[in-house]
Amino acid sequence: MTITPYINLPGNAEEAINFYQSIFGGTIEVMRWREMPPDPKMPVHDDWQNKIMHGTLNINKDLSIYLSDSIVDETSVNNTVFLHVVFDSENELRKAYKALSEEGRVNMPIGNTFWGSIYGDLIDKYSTSWGLEFVLPEED
Repeated sequence: MTITPYINLPGNAEEAINFYQSIFGGTIEVMRWREMPPDPKMPVHDDWQNKIMHGTLNINKDLSIYLSDSIVDETSVNNTVFLHVVFDSENELRKAYKALSEEGRVNMPIGNTFWGSIYGDLIDKYSTSWGLEFVLPEED
């Protein structure tokens, strides 16, 4: 089983997927709304033809993030879910935290925790909530 985060945005998925790629790397694949067969139950306005119907940021073989420009009003901010990323190095964590927090809101500044990690959480400029962590090596 695989659970993949899917971020629905109100028209700025292209900007967001490129932003996330600049932080996490990976490759981008997109399907545009213009590629969808016409459906009278789901009309697509002319100004949305080039928006992303479904986008995938393939970060590595085990991790992808899906994004889309939602043509229905389902993009209200959802603060019950956040993306938790565990990094392989403190440097990667700090770099991602800095980039994601620009124009966003810091909830917990990055720092050492009582559970043996460096951790911080924030809401980025696209209203996506993130928990970012690096687990410190155990002392002998």
